[in-house]
Amino acid sequence: MPMLVKKCPKCGMLFWIKEQEIQYPDENTMKITCNHCQQTLRIPLITKGANAGAPKMGH
Repeated sequence: MPMLVKKCPKCGMLFWIKEQEIQYPDENTMKITCNHCQQTLRIPLITKGANAGAPKMGH
């Protein structure tokens, strides 16, 4: 069961995301909750190219 590390854009702290904690409101968005500030985060997913299906990292 893979875990992702994500930096919260609200509080700036790193937190772990377990696969079972991820919700997908639509095919282009990943919805998670920060473990520190409890804010709900919506992260767009990459839909084309070699990294399709991965979250965008803000580049």
